[in-house]
Amino acid sequence: MPLPRYRVFTSTDAAAMSRLEFKARQVVEGMITGQHKSPHRGFSVEFSEHREYTPGDELRHLDWRAYARSDRYYIKLYEQETNLRATIVIDTSNSMRFAQKMDYAKHLAACVAYLLSLQQDLAGLVAVDDQVRVELPPGSSAPHLDRMFRALEGIVPSGNTDLVKQLHALAENAPRRSLFILISDLWLDPDALVRALQHARYKRHQLMVLHLLDKAEIDLPYDQQITLHDLETDEKIEIDANDLRPSYKKQVEDFLTRTRKACNDSGAEYHRIFVDVPYERALVSLMNRRQ
Repeated sequence: MPLPRYRVFTSTDAAAMSRLEFKARQVVEGMITGQHKSPHRGFSVEFSEHREYTPGDELRHLDWRAYARSDRYYIKLYEQETNLRATIVIDTSNSMRFAQKMDYAKHLAACVAYLLSLQQDLAGLVAVDDQVRVELPPGSSAPHLDRMFRALEGIVPSGNTDLVKQLHALAENAPRRSLFILISDLWLDPDALVRALQHARYKRHQLMVLHLLDKAEIDLPYDQQITLHDLETDEKIEIDANDLRPSYKKQVEDFLTRTRKACNDSGAEYHRIFVDVPYERALVSLMNRRQ
C-alpha cells in the first residue's frame, strides 16, 4: 500500500529504513515480544488473559482464584516485555531555525519512528522548548505513525530554550524503562545538561543524543563585517569575522568538547550530525556504526 503524502517522510525514506535495524544497547521493557533483551525471565509481570489448562502446562501458572470461582483449571498468560519503548524528543526552541535544523530534525524523527514501527517497537513524540508543544505516547500502528507524521509537520520553532527543565520532567514521569532520543542543537549549559541526563539514567532510561550542527557555527566562514543575531533573545551584535574567528573557534570547540563529555559522563549515546549531510544518509551511517 502506498504511503500517504507527507512532507517529513517519503516512499524513498521508507525504502531506506527497511534496510536498517535499530537495537537497544541495554535491557528494555515493553509490551510485546520483540528482538531486544528483556530484564525479565520466563513469564513477565503483565497479565494478559487466561486459557484452559492442558496436560504438560506448568502448575505454577495455574490461577487458583479462577479455579475457586469456576471449578475449572486455567493458566495465566502474560505478555513478554522484550520490545523497545522510545520517545523522540525534539528541541523546538528558536535556535533550531538556523540552517533549517528544524526541518532536518523532523525528517530524522519520522525516519526513526518508521524504523521502530517496522520492528514492532513503540515510538512516541515530545516537542519542547520552554514548554511542551506536542506530546504523543509511544505506539507503532499505522494510524499512530500517521498522527506522529502530521504532528511533526505542524511543529515550528517558537520558544526559548528550557530543554533541561523538560528533560527532568520527562525523566521523572516516563513510565517504565524507556529510550529517549533527543534531537537538538544543544545550545545550553553542558553542566545543566549532564544533570538532566543523569536524572534520566538514575530512572533507568536509555539515552541517545543526536546533536545537530551546521559547519558555519564552528568555522565562522565569513570574510567581512557581519551581524550575529541571537534567534532566542533577539540580540544583535556587529563583529569582524576575520578578527574574531580564532577565539570564536576555540570557544566553540571547548563547548562541543564539554557537551560530548556531558553525554558520555551520563551514559548517553552521543552522535554529532552536520545538517549539510542528507538526513537519510546520516541516519544510515549512524545505524551502521551502532551495529
